[in-house]
Order: sequence, then structure tokens, then C-alpha cells
Amino acid sequence: MKDWIKSIQVAATYIGTVVGAGFASGQEILAFFTIYGHAGTLGILLSTLLFVWLGYKMMILAHRMRTPSYESFNQRLFGSVLGRAMNIIVFLTLFGVTTVMLAGAGSVLEETFSIPYLAGTIATAVLAIVVLHKGLDQLMAVNIIVVPAMVLFSLLILFDGQTDVTVILQPPAEYVFLWKTVLYVSFNLAMAQSVLIPIGYTILEPVVLFRAAVIGGTVLGFMLLVVHTAMLGHWQDVLHLDVPILVITDTWNEWLQLFFVFVLFSEIFTTLISNVFGIGQQIRELVPVSEQRIYLVLFLSALVLCLVGYSELLMFLYPLFGYLGLSTLARMVWPHPYGNMNHR
Repeated sequence: MKDWIKSIQVAATYIGTVVGAGFASGQEILAFFTIYGHAGTLGILLSTLLFVWLGYKMMILAHRMRTPSYESFNQRLFGSVLGRAMNIIVFLTLFGVTTVMLAGAGSVLEETFSIPYLAGTIATAVLAIVVLHKGLDQLMAVNIIVVPAMVLFSLLILFDGQTDVTVILQPPAEYVFLWKTVLYVSFNLAMAQSVLIPIGYTILEPVVLFRAAVIGGTVLGFMLLVVHTAMLGHWQDVLHLDVPILVITDTWNEWLQLFFVFVLFSEIFTTLISNVFGIGQQIRELVPVSEQRIYLVLFLSALVLCLVGYSELLMFLYPLFGYLGLSTLARMVWPHPYGNMNHR
């Protein structure tokens, strides 16, 4: 029973790391799946399988190679020189996404509760430092609270009756959606390595990692599918919206809309703390500094960039990180001494 509880905790952390602002707003789902119509549904089914298989592969490799962070993980996979170069790109992109998530949290608080933007970002940073103070256990505890709210949000969309698809779209030529599906999974798993690798290193029971990957990947697929089919039913309305999910939630009552805001903020927050935790684990391998000092410097730097602007660098790093993820996934599935996947 204890192993199952631990599996659920790990699965919730996996889900919370992958699901961010782009997922909650519907933008990611629209861009990678819904834009391809019903073919996007096949893409979601494929992505579910990949999230299960590759998520487990990443954790079990970290478990067997005894690598506590993506710093040592990539160096073991790619060698010293190439691994170090990849880790620099991972660091820059994780930090870039951290900045965007922090800015997004401030914007949500400002638009919903009229909290000044700067005050909202500082409050979010302080809350994140408090959560991160107790390390991986606290990170998993937050996700075990937040992820059920995400699932409930998906169920509300499902039971709202707006997932009936009335518009039939032609499948894309040459099955471009398959490539976009692989890119989607590679980007998200490249981001998730900041947490999945420390989890694989810390958890002693491989079966816990296996169950967590199955639960996490399946729930991610379910949430993707629900939002995707709901947006397909409102294709003409969502196509040009910055926050496509508002087409569905705008018809909800005030309390349910407030719940949506909570889910949106929570998805931003879980991605934020996961990224900072991963960066902290990397820096600690390189420099003998306390975690609290690392977190403080990271958040102060991110707060400054929230004011200065970071969009140009991020627009460059996002695609680069997606292709970096492809190389990481390709190397993981390539035969090597740690490739035995028996989870028993």
C-alpha cells in the first residue's frame, strides 16, 4: 500500500511538471493537436504512450546510473564535453521558463484579484521558496494537492457536455501531426527531466517508478483529450484566441470561473517550483552552496528579468530546447549498458 501511495505522489509530480500555463490556457493543445482536427486525437493517444514509456525510461535510467540531477545524467548519456554543452542549454531554458512562469503568476493575480503585478510576482517567489525549503518531499506534497484539482477541472469540462465534436476537419497531408506529437513530448520531457531525474535517483523501488509513469502518462493523456475534444466542438471560436479554453469556461458561474483561476495559477506554480528545484540540483553539483541561497539568487534574477523582458531570448530557446529534447530521448532509447527495462 505504501508503494502505491508513493507511486501516486510521483505520478502527481510528473503531471504537475508537464502541465503549465500553456496547457491550462489550451494554447499548447490547440497548437500541437486541435489544429489538426481529428488527426490530433490520434496524436494525443500516441503522446500518452510516449509519456508512459519515455517518462519511465528517464526515471529508471537515473535510478540505475545514480545521477541526482540532469547535470550528471546528461554527462553520463552524452559524455563530458557534449553533455556539458547540453546542460548549459537546459539551464538557460529552464531559467527562461521560470521567468515566464513567475511573470504569468503575477499577471494572473493582477487580472483576477487586482494585486499589483510586482507584489504578485514577489509573493509567488516567496511562496515558492517556502515550498522548496523542504526539498523533493514538499514538491511532491504540493503536486498531490494540486493535480487532483487539475483532474477535477478536466472532469468539469467533460460533464459540462461541451465535448461533442460537431465539426469534421480533414486530416493533414503527410501526417504532420505525428511529428508535432513527437516534438510536444520531447519538449515536455526535456523540461520534466529537472524533476524526473532526481526522483529516479531518490526512489529505491523501480516498481514505484513504473506505476508512476503509467498513472502520470495516462492522466496527462486524459486531460489532453478532454480539452482537445471540447475545443474541437468550438473550432471557429478558439482558432484565434490567446486563451482558447475561455470559450468553455466563460459559460461557467462565478465560483467555477474562480476555480479555473486557481487551476491556472496552480499549473503555473507547479512548473515554476519544478524548474527551480531542477536548476538548484544542478548548481549544487557544481558549487558547494546552500539550496536556500541558490533559490534566492534564482528568484531575484528572475524578478529582474520579469521587469526587463525576456521574450526574445525565450523565442530562441524554446525551439532549441525542443530539439535538444529529441536528442535526449533518442539517446535514452539507444541501446546502452543501462538499457534493461525490467521493472520487477
